[in-house]
Amino acid sequence: MAVQQTSDIVIIGGGIVGAALAYFLTLSDDGKKVTVIDRAFGQLKGSTAYAPGFVGQFNESEVLTRLAIESVKEYLEIPGGLNLVGGLEVATSNTGLEKLNWRLRTAKERGLEAVLISAQQAAELAPDLVKPDNVAALHFPRDGTANPTVIAAFFQSKARARGAKLLEADVNQIHRADGRVTGVTTSAGCIEAQTVILATGIWAQNLADFGIPVPVIPVAHPYMYGKKHKPKSHKSPFVRYPEHHVYARDHGPFFGLGSYDHKPLAEQPKGAALGKWVEEFDTTLDRALKLIPEETNLVANEKFNGIFSMTPDNMPLVGEIPAAKGLYMAAAVWVTHAAGSAKFLTQLLRGETVDAAVKKALDPTRFQGRDLESLEQESLHCYNSIYSTRESS
Repeated sequence: MAVQQTSDIVIIGGGIVGAALAYFLTLSDDGKKVTVIDRAFGQLKGSTAYAPGFVGQFNESEVLTRLAIESVKEYLEIPGGLNLVGGLEVATSNTGLEKLNWRLRTAKERGLEAVLISAQQAAELAPDLVKPDNVAALHFPRDGTANPTVIAAFFQSKARARGAKLLEADVNQIHRADGRVTGVTTSAGCIEAQTVILATGIWAQNLADFGIPVPVIPVAHPYMYGKKHKPKSHKSPFVRYPEHHVYARDHGPFFGLGSYDHKPLAEQPKGAALGKWVEEFDTTLDRALKLIPEETNLVANEKFNGIFSMTPDNMPLVGEIPAAKGLYMAAAVWVTHAAGSAKFLTQLLRGETVDAAVKKALDPTRFQGRDLESLEQESLHCYNSIYSTRESS
């Protein structure tokens, strides 16, 4: 390729994951030149721009729990990045209560603060989002709601201040030669680089000709903003209804609500992480709204189909791609785990010792030998149990 620029590390994707990577990589004084490429930094086009911002640290996966704890530590250092309003998981049946008891025990074993409270107490904490006639709720007081675009902008700014270059362009191809990565071709020219990281989220497959299946499956997902109102003096905790696959949050001047309670739909993203509205989603949201107190009068002011990535085990793909030395991936990473995942990959890139369990669980090559079609079906099947994870044994 005709080289116009050179860089030690090229990060493709400037959303919350790519920006965090640039930030952590530039904290070192090793003098390496870092370039972040995105089609638009001022108005991000990927999932970061549309993420609801729930940060619940507990996950069935111990690895994801650890990554979330690390992420929260970082977000709390960012002005306006994370609001520790707490989180509630509401049980509407005795079966749901049994699951909450398991999550309570496991969360405490992992060092997370959690307490099982009555339905009435939950309604007092989040009166606009929780009815008092449920069974019980699990309260995580150290969870919160993030502002993903604020976090990404902070990481971008800090990385730029430490010498990283932010380039607005499209990436057309990743180049390899003699068993290693050599650079990328972009709409702004060619960049020679010995390390390339794919952090493009829902567009991961577009450049993923790596000789291994990359099951990062973009899916459609309904979310709504309610009508504007005068902000409450204290924001409510975010609320999940696990049995109904519904979640809601206080955005300040309005409430938001989303649901996974519909047939999984693969989506082909175009210029942004927004898809066309699906008629079925109206029924999905109407069903979800029945969980919200009538007095809240929550009705949709804006509805959108926010596209995000699924994998066959609900785990991210973060690590090295063996097809070419110097090629890495950080895809299907949620806001909750973004900073933790970026810190892990930074350690890997620097040749530091990393936790073997984390490396194995996130290994992008873990689906080697599987056909992409069946992996896509498994990913879609996971959509309705989005908070369940299956780490490799």
